[in-house]
Amino acid sequence: MESVLMIIVFVLFAVLSDKKGSKKNVPVPRQENPAAKNGGKLGFNIPELRNAPDTAKRDADWILQQEQAYRQEQAAKRREEEYHKQRVREEEQIRAAEQAAYEVQAKLAKVSRRQPQVRIPILTPKSAQQAVVLAEILGRPKAYRRHH
Repeated sequence: MESVLMIIVFVLFAVLSDKKGSKKNVPVPRQENPAAKNGGKLGFNIPELRNAPDTAKRDADWILQQEQAYRQEQAAKRREEEYHKQRVREEEQIRAAEQAAYEVQAKLAKVSRRQPQVRIPILTPKSAQQAVVLAEILGRPKAYRRHH
């Protein structure tokens, strides 16, 4: 009974504190735009931007030239990356040939270079029965055993 009463008191407290803390802040009214009062004049001159393109350069031809220059830069980067990848492949082939020549020269036994594959056992009724028997014989792992 006491726990139910405590829960009800807590819920009432939570509801009342939410209502009390949910007052919205009223935004401060903005001042009028000074440019609108002066007929669009700010009262000072806007300085010219350094390295800004001239207004004459902003036509369609200039934009096309800039776009073509960007595309050429990207194509040059792609060619450079492809060249680098090709060089890496060639170097790998050279290293493999050198390694093979070294092994022949040193008369090393051929070792299989295949990566070991994970072997998944085939689950059959006989293998499942054998797994249960082995699990009973071996018991729980040491890490899972309780230490008194």
